[in-house]
Amino acid sequence: MAMDWVPVSKEKFEAILTDELETLRPEVIRLYKQYTVQPFQPPCVREENSGIEHVFVLAKKQQRLLYYDDVEEDFGVAILDGDGVLRNWGNYGPLVRAVLVLDEDSPDG
Repeated sequence: MAMDWVPVSKEKFEAILTDELETLRPEVIRLYKQYTVQPFQPPCVREENSGIEHVFVLAKKQQRLLYYDDVEEDFGVAILDGDGVLRNWGNYGPLVRAVLVLDEDSPDG
């Protein structure tokens, strides 16, 4: 019998983030702090026929957002669609990888 998924609470997310931040090297912490934003939760659509979910966004560089996907339990980077919904994203795993991807130069803005 499959367990029903429950969205991560703000408190649980903050605990996960704290644990991840403790693993970062000083230079990665500096990068992260350059882009950090007050966490917010934009709507996202995981698959074409799935309902609206939300992810926690914790950093931003230009149009790219660094978020935590509580279904996959990974951090990733993506761009919101023109209507403010996250539809296409990639998960990278630990926070360090997502921070480094966020910091890369990109043509997307």
